[in-house]
Amino acid sequence: MRPAVITLVSALHEVDADRVAARLTTRSGAPGRQRGHRMHVTGSAFAAARAIAARTDQLDRMCGPDADHDLVVTLAPGADTRAVGMLLANAARSEHGDDRVLRHAVTVFRADDVAHLLWSDVDDAFVAADRVAALVEYSTVIALDRFAGLTGRRRRALVALLHRMAPHAVIVALDRVHSAADLPASNGGAARLLATGAGWMRALSSGADLGPGTRDDLVTLRYREPLPFHPGRLASVIKDDLAAGVNGRVLRSRGFFRLASRPDHVGSWASFGAMLALDPTANPSWDEDAPIGQAIWFVGERLDVPGIERALDGALLTPDELLAGPDLWRTWADPFPAWPALDHEHGRD
Repeated sequence: MRPAVITLVSALHEVDADRVAARLTTRSGAPGRQRGHRMHVTGSAFAAARAIAARTDQLDRMCGPDADHDLVVTLAPGADTRAVGMLLANAARSEHGDDRVLRHAVTVFRADDVAHLLWSDVDDAFVAADRVAALVEYSTVIALDRFAGLTGRRRRALVALLHRMAPHAVIVALDRVHSAADLPASNGGAARLLATGAGWMRALSSGADLGPGTRDDLVTLRYREPLPFHPGRLASVIKDDLAAGVNGRVLRSRGFFRLASRPDHVGSWASFGAMLALDPTANPSWDEDAPIGQAIWFVGERLDVPGIERALDGALLTPDELLAGPDLWRTWADPFPAWPALDHEHGRD
């Protein structure tokens, strides 16, 4: 694959991705004249990356490796943009010694849809919330459509949140994107940003909550504690202390947690609006690279940081509970949905 030729375009609605891809393959100032090539991919991240690489190699053979034949790829809704980008970069590095193959990962959102998920207190749209969060955090350009229907305050809050979630991404109004020339310059290294550039990753690894020069009215909190949570007390904190209006409004939280009643695996903590998912990771607790205890990043409006910290601290195991050990912890009442068996080899659930 020739370096720096691919732009990925993703959206919740396929029609939105198609519309932007059409603009990015049209020469600036010349409607209808193609600047690049388009394709649509489906299937797993591996299958998508393989199809994109094959198409790129085909264009090289047809047009010559030095020809200007950019490739704009629309991904199916729900596709893993980060995985596709990293697979393409790894393949390019292996083949040519240079991983600069991805110019941009462009995400297109209907601003009113995202605002509805964040502020309407809807609590059963987990699939949509998870897709929105992933698309935001694994993009280098975020194009917002249907922005005019939001109030000025809501617009500012939405843009501020997107900046916090993806500090490296450029946020633009969709009506400002007419061709590829309207995208920021790129050296082709977008896949490197997708690997580690999500705001929650940066915040938990280095404490860098903000992008360069970012100032807004949102409040962030990094919660780190080595002790596991008591399941019953954590459920009470989620219900009574993290609900909107009690200690402010949490708009997004992400990280890892340990639940004493499930001591064998690290849990994944992810919220968007009023929806909170506590899922297992594939990382067993005894893995030397597994996070220890709690590592969760919160961002929201008017957050009472000391209040949230006190509530979460109250859900940690006490010294006596810690000394009692995992055999007792497993017998405690656990109100959270069951996790599937993840480690059959070791006989652990």
